[in-house]
Amino acid sequence: MRLAAPIAIVLALMPAAARSQYEQDFGAVSINYNALRSDRLLPEMAQRYGIVRSRDRAIVNLAVQGKQPDGSAKTLHATISGFAVSLGGKRTNIPFREITENGTISYIGQIPISSPDTYRFTISAMPESTTTPYTVIFNQDFVD
Repeated sequence: MRLAAPIAIVLALMPAAARSQYEQDFGAVSINYNALRSDRLLPEMAQRYGIVRSRDRAIVNLAVQGKQPDGSAKTLHATISGFAVSLGGKRTNIPFREITENGTISYIGQIPISSPDTYRFTISAMPESTTTPYTVIFNQDFVD
């Protein structure tokens, strides 16, 4: 399935070792997501999207896609909310912002992290014109 342009751009411009891409399929909707330390982004990419590069910050990138009758996918506007919990139990809400570029939509959020640590992310997405939220839960290790 085709990734939203901002996600594809982020993946293309960051070092291969930092790539971590996931997808969860909910039938008519799929959610692509990843989380990584923001210092893994190339400086040009961080500057373009207003992302603070730091080993003490993580970026969470998300795209919600609706399956079209012809089998293609279209990124959707959605209401996104989420939080991350460290192994020590510290909970941090993730403020997301929408990025629209070349007809695609993605959502980016940043949170402070301590590294090394593992965070459990819980992110809900409610696509526009639906009443059903879709939730992805995943763990991400952040290491020095």
